[in-house]
Amino acid sequence: MNLLKILTKKDILSKLFFTVATLTIFRAVAVVPIPGIPSEALKDILAGSSFFQVLGLLSGGLLESVGILTIGLGPYINASYIFQLLSVAIPQIREMYQGGPVERKTLTMYTRLLSVPLAVVQSIVIYTLLKQFGLLGETQDTLQIVSTVMLLTFGAVFSMWLGELVTEFGLGGGSSVIILAGILVSIPRNLESNFLSLTDDWKKVVLVMVIIGLVLLAVVISSSFNKIKLIYARRVRPSGNQGYANFLPLNINPAGVMPVIFAISLLDVPRIAFSYVTQNVQNESLQLFAAQVVNLYNYQFGYDMILMLVTVIFTFISAFIIFRPNEVAENVNKQGAYIEGVRPGKETEKYLRKVLVYTTIFGAILLGVITLAPSLIVLGLELPRLVVTGTGALIVASVILDVIRQVQALYAAKQDHVDYY
Repeated sequence: MNLLKILTKKDILSKLFFTVATLTIFRAVAVVPIPGIPSEALKDILAGSSFFQVLGLLSGGLLESVGILTIGLGPYINASYIFQLLSVAIPQIREMYQGGPVERKTLTMYTRLLSVPLAVVQSIVIYTLLKQFGLLGETQDTLQIVSTVMLLTFGAVFSMWLGELVTEFGLGGGSSVIILAGILVSIPRNLESNFLSLTDDWKKVVLVMVIIGLVLLAVVISSSFNKIKLIYARRVRPSGNQGYANFLPLNINPAGVMPVIFAISLLDVPRIAFSYVTQNVQNESLQLFAAQVVNLYNYQFGYDMILMLVTVIFTFISAFIIFRPNEVAENVNKQGAYIEGVRPGKETEKYLRKVLVYTTIFGAILLGVITLAPSLIVLGLELPRLVVTGTGALIVASVILDVIRQVQALYAAKQDHVDYY
C-alpha cells in the first residue's frame, strides 16, 4: 500500500488531521497547573518507583508533571474493563456487549458514569501522595483538598471526552492513541537520560538492543494468532467447488494491554490502604507492616514480579471473556461450518476451550516476560529507569498496528467504492 496514495484520500486525511488536532489540544491543556501544587512535585518520587512509572503510562505521560490532566484516561479504561469483567456474571451487561447501537450507547453511558467515582478515588491518591511527601506545605484546608480533587476529576472527564472524539472522528482507539502520544513524547528525554547515566559503551549497545528486543516482542504479542481451520460443507464457492476451508483466528493475547492496565490499577488499592495506615494508625506493629508493603511498591523487581503474576491471571480471565468457546461453537454451527476432525456441538466447544487455554498460556508467558524483563535490565545495567517499559512497548506496538489496520480498511473500502462506480 503506497503512502502517497493513502495521503490523497480526503477521508483518511481528515481523520488524521482531526487526531493530530485533538492530541495538540490534549497536550496544551495538560500544562495548566493546579493552584498551590508545584508542577514537578511528583518527578522525584516517580524516578524511584516502578509502580508510578507504569501508572504514568495511563495518564498519557503526564503523571510526572502535576496538572489538571495528571490522571488522564486511567479511570475510563478501568471502568471499561470492569464492565467487561461484569459481563461474565451479569446477563444484562452481556446483552449490551452483544446488542446493537442502542445497547452499546447505553453501555458507554454507564462506563462514563463509573469513570467519575474512579477518578475521584485516584485524585485522592494523588493528593495523599503529595501530602505524604510534604509537597503541599504545612497547612491544607478543606477548600484546597476539594478543589484539587475536583480539578483532577475534571481533567479525567475531559481526557475521556477527547478520547471518545478521536474514536468517533479520528484514527484508532482514542484512549490508546492519547496514551501512545504521551509515550512517544517522553522517549527522547528518557533516552538521553539513560545514555548520560551509562559510562561504558558496551552498556549503551546493550541498552539499544534491549529496546529493539522489547519492541519486537511487543509486535509479536500484538500480531500473533493461532489459526483454527474451519470447513464450510454447505457453501458453494464461485468456482463451483462445494465445501471450502477458512480459518478462525485466535489471538495469543486477545485483550491486548487491558490485563496489564487493570492489574496496575488493582495493585493501586493496597498502596492507598497501607499508605493511610502508616500515617493515621497508632499501632506500631501494623505501621511497620504497612511501611514494608508500601516500600515493596518502590522496589522495582519485587513490584514487577507481583505485577507479572496478576497480569497472567487477568490475561486468562480476559481471554475467556472476549473469546467465549460456547458462543463461538454455536456460531460456527449456525454458519454450516465445522472444525476438521471435530464433531459439532459440545465436542467443538470442548476443543475450542482446550485450544484457547494452550494459546493463552503462550500469550500470558510472553506478556509476563515483557512486563518483568525491563526490571532485570535496569538492575543489570544499574539504570534508574528504562526508556520504554514492557507495558509501554506493548501499547506502542498494539496501537500503531491497530491504526495501520484501520487505515488499510479505509483505503480498501474507498478503492472498492471507486471500482464499483
